[in-house]
Amino acid sequence: MKRVTLLLLSLLLLAGCAPKEPTTDASAIDLGGVVSESQPEEFYNGLTPLSSELDPEGLETYLTAAYGLDREDWVDAVAAYSEGLQAYELAVIQLADGVDAGSAEELLLAYLEGRQADFTGYAPDQAALVEDALLLRQGRWLLLVICPDPEAAKEAFLTRFDGETTQTAARPYTVERDSRGYVVFDPPNEEEMPLYDTAPVVEAYRTGDTSALSEEDAAILEICRQVLEAEIDNDMSPAEQELAVHDWIIDHAAYDETHSSPNRSHPYGLLVEGQAICMGYANTFQLFMGLLDIPCVTVIGASSDSRQDHAWNLVQLDGDWYAVDTTWDDPLGGFVDVPAANESGHHTYFNVTSDFLRQTDHQWDYDAVQEAEGTYWTWRHLTRRR
Repeated sequence: MKRVTLLLLSLLLLAGCAPKEPTTDASAIDLGGVVSESQPEEFYNGLTPLSSELDPEGLETYLTAAYGLDREDWVDAVAAYSEGLQAYELAVIQLADGVDAGSAEELLLAYLEGRQADFTGYAPDQAALVEDALLLRQGRWLLLVICPDPEAAKEAFLTRFDGETTQTAARPYTVERDSRGYVVFDPPNEEEMPLYDTAPVVEAYRTGDTSALSEEDAAILEICRQVLEAEIDNDMSPAEQELAVHDWIIDHAAYDETHSSPNRSHPYGLLVEGQAICMGYANTFQLFMGLLDIPCVTVIGASSDSRQDHAWNLVQLDGDWYAVDTTWDDPLGGFVDVPAANESGHHTYFNVTSDFLRQTDHQWDYDAVQEAEGTYWTWRHLTRRR
């Protein structure tokens, strides 16, 4: 995956001279204020501020929950965060004496890496912001900021300090690769990823006998019938049917950002409740392909250099296999309100190859899963776009 870029400053010390520890008379609120003022209006207007004056309990809770810093680790701090689909964030923290600054930086770096993983694939524009995040240390002070102009933030922050500019380079995690150069797949197992048994619903659809279905499966089948009647024509090719289902899912489903829905991995969550995580997207796509008699498998793998669970599908068309990631074709950012049929951003992962997935932060058991090598039935070919 993309790396979090740390904009760290360094000045060479004159030989024989001891560095002067950076000092400032500014408070955390003062420092946060000058950094915010260095940014476009959109930055600070979208932030929810936390400070000892405004909400001391909320600030303490946030620094612990987000960054892993306990109350005794800092003496002054301010934080501001975004909600929903925005990554903007600001934190200025003065560490307590005796707290290892390098360890604190490691905690903030881990937070940034996790934050980037949250947006990767789903909201590429926000993932890019996190990639350029600024993490800077001045003496006992730490600055973390995800913003439109990191250079301006850096300059504004440093102008409030006397003494030498200091740095400590946080150690990035190491990506392990196999002999083929593929990122090694190590199942994260942070999320339950249950496969949905499509057989009862598919059988009921074919026979018309729904008596053996559970209440949930009956509701699922009813919506599937409605979708197929509305979206599928008899003269469609299998690839056109697949595209119609892909686009319907994207237009009618929402990603469960909180991972709080009990049905987040189940077709019921996507079809009936309208939201799911990647496993729910993949299970639902698999079900539709079964109803349409299109060969399909679900791949349970990972993303974020094998640090986050992920799932997608493979379909077989005219003897060739293609990879489809409906979750990542349903981004949270700039294309969220654009109908799928009208936008290439909703088809980045439609009928692509396994090689393309490897290049775009997908990991799986490469030797156990069929390679997708088909290149004919792409979105551009199906829509005749050039």
